[in-house]
Amino acid sequence: MARGLLDLIEGKSSFDLDFFETQVIQSDLNIEVEDVDDDIKIEVELYKNALESAKQAYSRFQKSSKPFFRPNDFFAEMIKSDSHMEKIRLRLIDENSRIKASEESKKKRELKKFGKAIQIENKLQREKESKRLKESVKELRKKRKDGNKLNEKKDEEEFEIELEEALSNSKKRDRPDSTRPKNERANKKPRSMRDNKFGHPKPKGVVGKRWKENTKESSKNFQGLGGKGDGRVSSGSKNRAGKVSGSRTGKPRLGKSKRQKR
Repeated sequence: MARGLLDLIEGKSSFDLDFFETQVIQSDLNIEVEDVDDDIKIEVELYKNALESAKQAYSRFQKSSKPFFRPNDFFAEMIKSDSHMEKIRLRLIDENSRIKASEESKKKRELKKFGKAIQIENKLQREKESKRLKESVKELRKKRKDGNKLNEKKDEEEFEIELEEALSNSKKRDRPDSTRPKNERANKKPRSMRDNKFGHPKPKGVVGKRWKENTKESSKNFQGLGGKGDGRVSSGSKNRAGKVSGSRTGKPRLGKSKRQKR
């Protein structure tokens, strides 16, 4: 090979040199292509020409007994060094981490946008609820003033009770069906029954939180109805004569706030 290079430098033709110096083979096959635009046909003819040249070179190397196969322990060093490949690896890792960070930030922006939309919706819902409550209070006061639906004989305490009922009904109308109890409408008791059940204040002289439980003295007292043994007489019960047994004067029962002030 060195001799061939020196001959080329000196201006000698490569055709005058030996094959093992130039490793140049001229194939004896002629390429004939009818259509020059047929790329597939041209590729096939070039492949045949290269294959024929490789066979000739193989036979020449075998006849000369010169080695031309790569040995098993041959070390083919890469064009790029290990340090360069390490830089490429680090760059790929950095690009992958940037892609993941971009995806995470995108998800956070979407969640933030969704959460902000929910906050705006909740704010509008609260404003709508506040406006509805104000309208309910205004309507009740107007009806009370005009005397259309509220009786003029009712006092301020009864008006407050009706106001509480209106506000509670307004809140229940806005509740979704999933949060409502199944038996909310079916087992709804009227206000009179709830007042009779929960509206009795603690009697005077009674001490302790469990004043409704029976004691030794109250178990001997059979006054009143409903199994109450605390000595009280039911204000809503009537005797056989048709008179109210729980009230001496027959006056209507006071409101809750007035009873608590006593």
